[in-house]
Amino acid sequence: MDDYVCAGVHNGAGFRPRGLHKSVERVGVDLLMGGSHGKCIADDAGLAFARVGFQVYDRVGYQRRAIIGYGGGIDLVDRIINAIPDHADA
Repeated sequence: MDDYVCAGVHNGAGFRPRGLHKSVERVGVDLLMGGSHGKCIADDAGLAFARVGFQVYDRVGYQRRAIIGYGGGIDLVDRIINAIPDHADA
């Protein structure tokens, strides 16, 4: 079990951007998922960022994109995976 890697999910700091920013620095993450407010945190920390959830105000039509069900799940996976090369290209 020495090689076991646990992926951590930090939740609960979503409405306190300063708290989320500190958590990202403390925990050390590779990908941040959230609304448009998270983009500034991702840029400051040098992280890949996937826009998911409510209050995506810097993209048109994101509030209508499903993230549940079969089609929504595939779209969500596509957004997460595409966020990594987008970050590498920036």
